Amino acid sequence: MAGADPDDCCRGAHVASQQGEFTQATVWDACRDGIQEAIEAQLDDEQAPPVIIDGLPTIGKTRHATETAFDLDVPAAILTHRYETRDVHLNLAAEHQKAVVEVPTLDRDCPTRRGDHGSGWAERINDYRSRGASPTYLHYYLQDVLPCMQDGDCPYLARWDAVEAADVIVGGPAHAALDRVVDDRVVIFDEDPGTAYRTEFDANQLSTAISTFLSKNDDLPIDNHFGLIGAATNEGMEAIRDAIRDELSDNTSIARPTEAVDDDDGHAEAPTAVLAMLELGGPIIGDTAPTEYDWDDQLREEAGLDYVELPDGSQVVYDHAESRVVIRRPPTLDAARAVVGLDGTPVEELWRGRLGVDEIVSWRVLCDDCRARYLRDVIGYEFVQTTSHVKPYSSGEYVNRRGDFGVIEAVANRHDTTPGVITTKSAAERLFEEPPSEPFIDIERVTDRIADVKHYGALRSSNDFTGTEVGVVLGSPHPGDRPLQITAALEGYTAIRGDEGKGTDLDYGIPERPFLRHYREHKIAQAVLRFGRTTAATVYIHTGVLPEWLSEMVTVGPEAVTIEERSEGQRGVIRALLDEGPGTAAEIANREGVSIGEKQTRDWLKRLRSEGYVSRDDSQPYTWGANGLADAPHTAHVRLPELE
Repeated sequence: MAGADPDDCCRGAHVASQQGEFTQATVWDACRDGIQEAIEAQLDDEQAPPVIIDGLPTIGKTRHATETAFDLDVPAAILTHRYETRDVHLNLAAEHQKAVVEVPTLDRDCPTRRGDHGSGWAERINDYRSRGASPTYLHYYLQDVLPCMQDGDCPYLARWDAVEAADVIVGGPAHAALDRVVDDRVVIFDEDPGTAYRTEFDANQLSTAISTFLSKNDDLPIDNHFGLIGAATNEGMEAIRDAIRDELSDNTSIARPTEAVDDDDGHAEAPTAVLAMLELGGPIIGDTAPTEYDWDDQLREEAGLDYVELPDGSQVVYDHAESRVVIRRPPTLDAARAVVGLDGTPVEELWRGRLGVDEIVSWRVLCDDCRARYLRDVIGYEFVQTTSHVKPYSSGEYVNRRGDFGVIEAVANRHDTTPGVITTKSAAERLFEEPPSEPFIDIERVTDRIADVKHYGALRSSNDFTGTEVGVVLGSPHPGDRPLQITAALEGYTAIRGDEGKGTDLDYGIPERPFLRHYREHKIAQAVLRFGRTTAATVYIHTGVLPEWLSEMVTVGPEAVTIEERSEGQRGVIRALLDEGPGTAAEIANREGVSIGEKQTRDWLKRLRSEGYVSRDDSQPYTWGANGLADAPHTAHVRLPELE
C-alpha cells in the first residue's frame, strides 16, 4: 500500500518526501507509521481486514511494534516465536510507564518443567506436552501430584492474573489460541506464526493414537484403527459412521486433552484424527460421501492428498503415500480489536490460512526500487553471487565440500576476517561435523576461519549476526515436494511439480509460486539480511535462486567468480609442502601422500606459483617452497571480484 500521495511509490518514499531526505530514520519512521495506521484502520472499522506489514528485516519492526503497543489506548498482545525476541520487546517496554507482562510458559515459569523437582518429572511434563495437553490443563488435572502445585498454585498459573490485567502482554504465537490472550486486544504477530497451530502424525503414531482412543471409549462402536478404516470405506456401515460423528461433533472442540494424560499412547488430537479419517474415507465409496464437505478430486488424483475441514474449524490433510495426517487448528481472532503481522518476506496465502481469517492485506514499506536504494545506498550492503547453480542443500546430499570450503577460505582471505556462515542444518552437519570422504581436506582449518555457523531454520528474528561485516550463504533450502504440497493443500491449492522445470525453473503449477518462494527464495533473503542489518555488510551468496528484488541488487554476479576445485593429488602436494617443507619437484612427488607423478607435480607447483602461494629458487633443478600457502584455500582456487 503506497503512501497518501498517489505519486509516491511506497510508504518509505512518502515519508522521505515529507522529511526531505531518504535515510534510515525515514524508513524506520515509515515502518512505524505503517504499523500505527494498520491498527487504527481496524480500530475505526470493525470490518477492516488484518494487515501484514511487509518490511525488510532491517527496518526496526520489533522496536516499532513495542512503541506502538504502548502508545495505544487499548490493551495489546505482541506474539513472537523466540524467547530472545520476547526479551527485546520486554526490555524496550521498560522505557514506558504502562504495565507489561510476559505470558507464562512452562520453560520459564514452571519449576517442574524446569527440572527443579527432578528430571523424571520434567520428562513426564514434556511427554504430556508432546501429546497435545496444554500447560494449564496439566496443572489442574494433575494438581494433586504435581510437585509445583503442593504449596499453592505453580508460578505458571499464578502469573495469569497479571497477564489478564496488563496493558501489554508478550508471548508466543501459540498463545493466540487462548481467548484470554487475544480477546479485546490489538494483536501483533512479530513474524509469521509458522507451524504453531499444526500437529502431525506419521503412520505409526496415527495408528497407535487412534487405536488407543477407540479402545478406551465404550461409547464408540469400533475399537481400533482397522475398524475405523472399515467403517469409513464400507457402504453398509453408515449407522456406525453416524454414531461416531454424533459422539465426536457435539463439542466446541474435538480435541480432548485427557487423551494425552490418561494413556501412554494417547494424544489430545486423536479424536480429531478419528473424525478426519472417517470423513476422508467418504469419496472412496461414492454415493455415501457426506454432502457437508467439499472434496477436491484433483488434490487426491494428482497429489495423493486429501483435505477436510471439521465442525470445530480444524483443518486436516491426509497423505495417502505416507499415511500421514497433518492437523491445523488456527486461532479464533474474531474478538481481537485489530490484528497486524510483521514479516520481512510475507506470503499472504500462508498468513491468511495460519491465522484462520478470510481476508488479509499486505502493506509494503518499501517498493523494490526503494529497497535497493535503502539496502545498498543507505545501509551499505554489497551482494556477491558466486554461482548460478541452485545448490539444493536441505538434505545435505548435494553438498560440495571442496567448492564450499574454497569459497569460505577465499572470502576470509579477501576481507581478512572471519565471516559468518549460513546454510541448511544438514549441510552444516555434512560440512563441519562428518569426516571427509577424501584425503587432505582439513575441516578444522576452515572452521578456524569462521565466526559462527547458523542454519536457515533458526534464523527468523535472529540477531546473532548483527554487526557482522562479512557473511557467506551456502546453498538453498527446499523441504522436498511433500511438505510443500501439504502446506499448499492446507491453503486450498494442489501443488504438482512440473515435468520440465527444475532448479531455477522449478514450478508447482501455482501462479507466482507462493509456496516455493516461501520455502526457498524467501529463506535465502532472510539469511542474507541477517548480516550487518543496520550497518554495512558484504554478503557472498553461493546459490543461484534469489528473490527477484534481491537478484537485481547483486553487485557482482557469478560470471565474475571462478571456482576451480583442487584434486586429491593437488591437495596432496599442498599438504606435503606445508608438512615437510621445500623440495624439488621429484622429491615432492615421492613424498608420502602425493599421488601424482613428477611432471604433474611440477605443473601444479607452477600453477601454485602463478597464484602467489609457492616460490622457487634459481637452482637446477628448482627447489620449491611455500610462500603464503598456509593461507591459500586448500580445496579450491577461488577468484573473487574486486569490490570498490
